Amino acid sequence: MKILISSCTQHDEEGFKNTKLYKSILQDSHAEHITKNTVSYVTNDYYAVVRHNNKENIGVHYNISLALGHEEGFDCVIFVHDDVSIEDNKLPEKLTEAFKTYNIVGLAGATNVSLKKPALWHLLCNDNERSGIVAHTHGKYISSTYFGPTPSRCILLDGLFLAVKLEDLPEEVLFDEKLPAIAHHYDLDFCLTANKNKLKLTTWPIWVVHDSPGLENPDKDFYDSENYFLDKWLKN
Repeated sequence: MKILISSCTQHDEEGFKNTKLYKSILQDSHAEHITKNTVSYVTNDYYAVVRHNNKENIGVHYNISLALGHEEGFDCVIFVHDDVSIEDNKLPEKLTEAFKTYNIVGLAGATNVSLKKPALWHLLCNDNERSGIVAHTHGKYISSTYFGPTPSRCILLDGLFLAVKLEDLPEEVLFDEKLPAIAHHYDLDFCLTANKNKLKLTTWPIWVVHDSPGLENPDKDFYDSENYFLDKWLKN
């Protein structure tokens, strides 16, 4: 499987080398500039395209990555946060198996959705409508958060890791570049767009370690993005 990794980071090139993503799969890569702030990292297993010093809606970079994936004949694009350590050496095999049935694969998600505030994926469903397992760092320890049985067909997936089977993706399934925040609700919106276009989403047991507990202090950007997201989808 030919895999394209896509990520956005607020770090410059040197700072990115200290991230979980870089240390987990890109340490042995060679880097080449695509534009001033976009760099490709090439290893024997992956081709990664990373947007450095990012200050815009990450959907802009993600849509560019989708186009690149199609143009260069990649089988899959994985959208992943820079604070995620990918530690599953069976990743290509697991995605190959998942893509036999599903079109988009994540690690944690909701099997049912009720759109309301606060618009966070795990609060848009009941406890028994969650799926997936994600390991998180807690100081010097690691613990796994169990959301529910996986694999399970989902409506929403958390954006820390989204793998897309490119040949199944219609042209109209894109990230919404009008969302008024850098990194809020892009994943929920993308998933709802995918569902609207009859794509099948699922969680899958893929081992990563996420160096973030999730959103803890919502700010104005979050609330602006939340209002935009809910207004958009409650009108549909």
